[in-house]
Amino acid sequence: MRRLIAVALLLVTAGALSAALLGASAQGSSSSQIDAIFDDAKGLVGGQVLKIAGAQAGTIDNVVLTKNYKARIEMSVDSRFMPFKQDANCTILAEGLISENYVECDPGSAGSPPLKASGGFPPTVPVNHTSEPVSLLDLFDIFNLPTRERFTVLVNELGIGTAGEGQNINSILLRANPALSLARQVIGILDSQLAQLATAVDATSTVAASLSRNTAGLQNFLTNAATLTETTSAHDSNLALTVNRLPGLLAAAQPALSELNTVAVDGTPLVQQIHASVPSLNRVANDLGPFVAAAKPGLQKLGAALSKAIPAIRDATPLIKEVRSYSHNSLASTKLTGQLFTNLQQKGFVENFLSIFYYLAAAMSRFDATSHMLGFALLAPNNGTCTLYATTPVAGCSSNFGGASAPSIAGGSAGRKVTPRSSSTGASPSRPATPRAPSASSTQKTVTTPQSVPSSGSGATSPPPSSGTGQSAVTLQNLLNYLIK
Repeated sequence: MRRLIAVALLLVTAGALSAALLGASAQGSSSSQIDAIFDDAKGLVGGQVLKIAGAQAGTIDNVVLTKNYKARIEMSVDSRFMPFKQDANCTILAEGLISENYVECDPGSAGSPPLKASGGFPPTVPVNHTSEPVSLLDLFDIFNLPTRERFTVLVNELGIGTAGEGQNINSILLRANPALSLARQVIGILDSQLAQLATAVDATSTVAASLSRNTAGLQNFLTNAATLTETTSAHDSNLALTVNRLPGLLAAAQPALSELNTVAVDGTPLVQQIHASVPSLNRVANDLGPFVAAAKPGLQKLGAALSKAIPAIRDATPLIKEVRSYSHNSLASTKLTGQLFTNLQQKGFVENFLSIFYYLAAAMSRFDATSHMLGFALLAPNNGTCTLYATTPVAGCSSNFGGASAPSIAGGSAGRKVTPRSSSTGASPSRPATPRAPSASSTQKTVTTPQSVPSSGSGATSPPPSSGTGQSAVTLQNLLNYLIK
């Protein structure tokens, strides 16, 4: 007994809690108003269902007629599905073949702005976002008496026309497969060119408006078109032959058309650049006339100059041929000469050759108490024997002023005799005296101009002629060794 009382208390407690929870949920839930405009209510009345994603989300409150004879469906929807967006849409669907209709709505995407109330009405889905699909009842409504009679006649005639043609129909169906494939290709091409077709359709209104303003010209065009059609019909056999040959022509022209398309695509940037340079080309064309007018006198003078230059060119032609022949024949030696000059430059020939003169001048110069002095020698007879160093006088190499005899000086030069100056200072002969200005009554000075004197009676013998030649040969050999080192 106690157990029964405890179970009863538990049931009463659970029922109270459930009622409290249901009451709280009922008080917490709320609804919002949303309207939708349809072209036709399709039998909707108040109390029918509003669904979102197939689940019930509200009810239809009322159906009213708008000022422009549309159906305004006033609905209550759970606030959880609000607000409806501007891309929301609604449609009227049927629960089944013979059941009532309901409204199916999509509140819209999250990124779209919300619908706003206006004109004293709650947020409203516009008529261009609503639809009423064709139901089976609408399909049945088209079969009224005249329609049924004509449909019956059509079916009967179709049966009579296809009676006994089963084999032909099968052949048609078998052959229709390639045709259907080609039809799909045509449909695909038309779909890819949908924008161009839409533009063409839109342009037909402009064309029709232009034709309506020129009916006489249109009538003339139609008359000429009728004449052309009659002429074409008179040559139907040739036209049929042309049509039969057209596939082969199109197949042969396909590669050329492909290349032409490639040229057109690749040439588009060039055409754009030419279009951009049209103003400059126009300016050049406008300036070309004055330029030609200014250049005409110069061209006339150039013609006169050419008339005089042509004979000179004709006379110079043999010389040019000779120069050309010489250039051809000397090409090999010219290449070798170029290699030689390049090799000499790389080996430093020019610098070393110039160094010879520098070092020769430095070797021949002497430095005394005053400055540098560059010595020189004059080649005399007897193969230059007077230029060689000698310790005794050499016949034919003495020179002095007047008829004075040349004193004998030990260690003197064979080609240069010097008379000592008188000195009043009593300086030693080995020390050079202080130079003074010469006078007419004092010191006599000899010059270094060798004289040709007979060697007989002098008591001295001349060196052999080969001694000067050997010295020159040694000098040249040393020079060559320096250049090619």
